[in-house]
Amino acid sequence: MFREKWTTLLILVLVTMISMILVSEIMAQAPQPLANKGLAAIDQAAKANKYALIFFYGQDDPQTQSLGEVFNGAAKALAARADSVVVRITDPSEAGIVNKFQVTKAPMPLVLALAPNGAVTASFPGNFTKEQLLGAFGTPSMERLLGTLQQGKLVLLCLQNGKTRWNAEAMNGVRAFKADQRYSAATEVLMVDPHSAAERPLLTKVGMNAPVEEAITILVAPPGSIIGTFKGATNKDQIITTLTSAISSCAAGCQPGQCCPPAK
Repeated sequence: MFREKWTTLLILVLVTMISMILVSEIMAQAPQPLANKGLAAIDQAAKANKYALIFFYGQDDPQTQSLGEVFNGAAKALAARADSVVVRITDPSEAGIVNKFQVTKAPMPLVLALAPNGAVTASFPGNFTKEQLLGAFGTPSMERLLGTLQQGKLVLLCLQNGKTRWNAEAMNGVRAFKADQRYSAATEVLMVDPHSAAERPLLTKVGMNAPVEEAITILVAPPGSIIGTFKGATNKDQIITTLTSAISSCAAGCQPGQCCPPAK
């Protein structure tokens, strides 16, 4: 009896082992998913809290080779701060990153600079210099602002600190607007110290060249258009009126440089 049970158990073990071997062989012969080094490089850079510099190209022509040398020089100089990757847009294995950034119709070569949060802080289609690549980084608040805008959301940029006047009054309209169910999901509030030296590049971009002495609130719409600037106190109706006016301008046909959020 014992011998019969042992024999049966042994047969079951052998059958299981043979099945596992056959499954392994079948899996080895099955087509494997194409590797996407572009997306992997972005993920690796983000995990290391570094930027990703992506060089997209189509044809390996003299212009691409020349700009490739420029890119490599900048990437080497920025190695401590950014990872770099080269992607040929016709490579089937890179379809993931090509589709993600929809670059098939862009002038080539193209370089994108991505912050750790995934925001595109700079784009250089067709031509660029080493100096431009070296300056492709954003401030922390700029990264957050661009990341939010690239998600298709509005941003209420609140410039204030302990020394600016009317801080609480400026936040009244901001909080009320953000709390409104019509706009809440599509709006983010970003606080920035207007006296921060680190944020000076962002402050310059939004027109804050003079010292800021009272709270300023800026309404920004995708992809990066300022559609309203409010000094001091704000109220929800004031912000809604400004937003509605911008949407109406879009309905009538946006002028160059204007951009409005999508209608909800």
